Amino acid sequence: MRNYLEVVSMTHLFTKRAIRMVATIALVLAIAISTHNLADAAEFNFNWKGDTGYSAKGSFNYDTTTAPSVISEAGLGTTKNLQSLSISFFDPFSTLINSFTPVLSGVSNYSFLRFNFDSTKEQIFGPFDIGKDDGLPGDTWLNNNLALIDEGFSDEVIAKEFGFNNRDAAGTKQILDLSNNSVQVSKVPEGSIIIGLLAVCSLGFTAYKNLDKATQE
Repeated sequence: MRNYLEVVSMTHLFTKRAIRMVATIALVLAIAISTHNLADAAEFNFNWKGDTGYSAKGSFNYDTTTAPSVISEAGLGTTKNLQSLSISFFDPFSTLINSFTPVLSGVSNYSFLRFNFDSTKEQIFGPFDIGKDDGLPGDTWLNNNLALIDEGFSDEVIAKEFGFNNRDAAGTKQILDLSNNSVQVSKVPEGSIIIGLLAVCSLGFTAYKNLDKATQE
């Protein structure tokens, strides 16, 4: 019985330390982000839906201290302003088809990248091509006619403004959906990350207190 109580006591001790560590780290991160990065970073979500139900969702961010009011990116290599850009593709049943990160840490890995954003209007405009196309099965991308013209594919025209493209098991390109719907953009609230971390911190300290009380009893 004594050994059992000792084991329980040690387990509670380790659990309390782990909870306290997680809560403390969350608090430190919240403070660090709020004092250093939050004021300079702008993050946006975007989404698009085709006429038959295929859809795309993604996000991007950039440093507001260096970015102009209009952000334009194209091709491979170091970006001008974008720090990250990610996109996920879904079928009409909202099942994930694939996800890609065309821009990571300020570097584009997508040769056909076309991205234009007006931060004043908070709108995506002009040539648009985001995803992955290395000619491999499963590659998926969303583009528009303006991007095709900009990339020099003037002989390739899609029936509507935007096309949801995919390569099948043989690597053959197929257009799964079309639409004149534009890409919608919404800004991520600046305090959302902080709120999440503070929530973790609060829950952690509450759990710590409850466990400490139970141990004393």
